[in-house]
Amino acid sequence: MKLLPLYLNCLLKSDALSGGPELTTDDRSFAMLSLCSMDVASTVAYFYPRLLPLHDVDVDAVDLPVALRCTAEKVREDGVYLLENGIHMFMWIGMAVDPDFLQNVFAQPVAARIDIDKTALLELNTPISRRVRDIVARVRAERQRCMRLTLVRQGDKMELVFRQFLVEDRHGEASPSYVDFLCHLHKEIRNLLS
Repeated sequence: MKLLPLYLNCLLKSDALSGGPELTTDDRSFAMLSLCSMDVASTVAYFYPRLLPLHDVDVDAVDLPVALRCTAEKVREDGVYLLENGIHMFMWIGMAVDPDFLQNVFAQPVAARIDIDKTALLELNTPISRRVRDIVARVRAERQRCMRLTLVRQGDKMELVFRQFLVEDRHGEASPSYVDFLCHLHKEIRNLLS
């Protein structure tokens, strides 16, 4: 019951139900059809995407990293994050990520030099590379569809698409943040009770 307002806000923002004017009829139809064929776990991930930090993973761990709240406040420029909603999978790369991490995962010491057009990670023989690839593979295995990996570098045009999936944030005037939505609900409840 505690998460009902959060999921309700995400539901109202979803492409399947509301979508913005930039969403084509085909895209909305795809979202609606996809939603109808999802199981419960996939539906939860669709409405509230999973945001996993990759930059500080333990290479010896076997579990997935602990998911973060799906808000821009949790995304730091010195981090690398995997965001997935069962249909789309993004790997966001900040511009201030540790060069050793970048070298070990992307074979480039600077984020600006990473080829973001690739849809698969390089198979480097480093522990962190193996761990990151394992996380991506495990997330894919949990879903009904095989999600294509999209690399997103901080400041690039694809970052706007990535940020649309941070569902706790405001996206335009018609799409309130989770905090704004919660305040609106509390105000409406007070009005009903008085």
